[in-house]
Amino acid sequence: MSRASEIHEDPSGSFQVGTCDVQRIAMITNPAAGKGAAQHAAHAARERFSELGIDVVSLQGASAESSLELAQAAVADERLDALVVCGGDGLINLALQAQAQTNIPLGIIPAGTGNDHGREYNIPTNPAKAADVIADGFFTTTDLGRITEVGHGKDDGRGGESSELKTRWFGTIACAGFDSLVTDRTNRMTWPHGKNRYNLAIIMEVMNWRTIPTRIVLDHEHVIEQDIKLCSIGNTRTYGGGMQICPDANHHDGILNLTVMEDISRVKAITKFAEILQGNLEHGDGISLYTAKHVRIEMPSMNCYADGDLMATLPIEIEVVPGAGRYLVPRP
Repeated sequence: MSRASEIHEDPSGSFQVGTCDVQRIAMITNPAAGKGAAQHAAHAARERFSELGIDVVSLQGASAESSLELAQAAVADERLDALVVCGGDGLINLALQAQAQTNIPLGIIPAGTGNDHGREYNIPTNPAKAADVIADGFFTTTDLGRITEVGHGKDDGRGGESSELKTRWFGTIACAGFDSLVTDRTNRMTWPHGKNRYNLAIIMEVMNWRTIPTRIVLDHEHVIEQDIKLCSIGNTRTYGGGMQICPDANHHDGILNLTVMEDISRVKAITKFAEILQGNLEHGDGISLYTAKHVRIEMPSMNCYADGDLMATLPIEIEVVPGAGRYLVPRP
């Protein structure tokens, strides 16, 4: 049963917008997000929802696994009109594993470190104002990325490998190479806060500058084999708290945008990261920009991160799935 009361297709035909009646929501919170900011944000949001007459079912899992189970139960509960996340990009990613390709919209109360989902969809950082956006009930469908971990099948009992594959959804950027090494270091750091933590991790990994032999296949046809530093695959433009690594990405176009940093020197890399921070990264001079609907990427002994969280071990395949996301957003 659709929870949407009114749906319209955008004139381009690439996505839908609509409105739904939001009276009862499930709100999942990560109390550790933003160094405790999520708890304060959740309290402020609940107060605003109460003022608006919206019933809130509060959810807080003891682990990622239990949080996912709670999100799955909320999505399946037709008495609920929306699933709301109060936290950062990692918790939003967890919610996507339950909510993608369903009719229940996802609302966001930004309360994390990077908040790249909230930034992409113009969600207010003020919890009460973000609650107002959710209460308004305006939603848009969006593209999502889907990661499949390949080459790690299980024994099927007949001397072969099973067809069971690990898949994960993501909403913003997937990365491998230098990007994933930086994210790994960022997640281990406790200081500083915000995107400065990510920036410091970049500097520290630049000091440990390494080249990675890589094979990338775009749309099953275009093969790229070279030594590179990083590969970022974007459904949206930013990661790491606003860094525009995929400046041309559009969550409504049915296309993934790739940014590949080639085997360049530390000095040149620093200038390129400055361009990323400033939002003016361009093709050429050690940077290659590509587009594709399907990407296979292989690197030795490398992890893939997306939405700031560990997704899979390479090799992986990534595809764009148009219309798989459904977010409550401000009206245009």
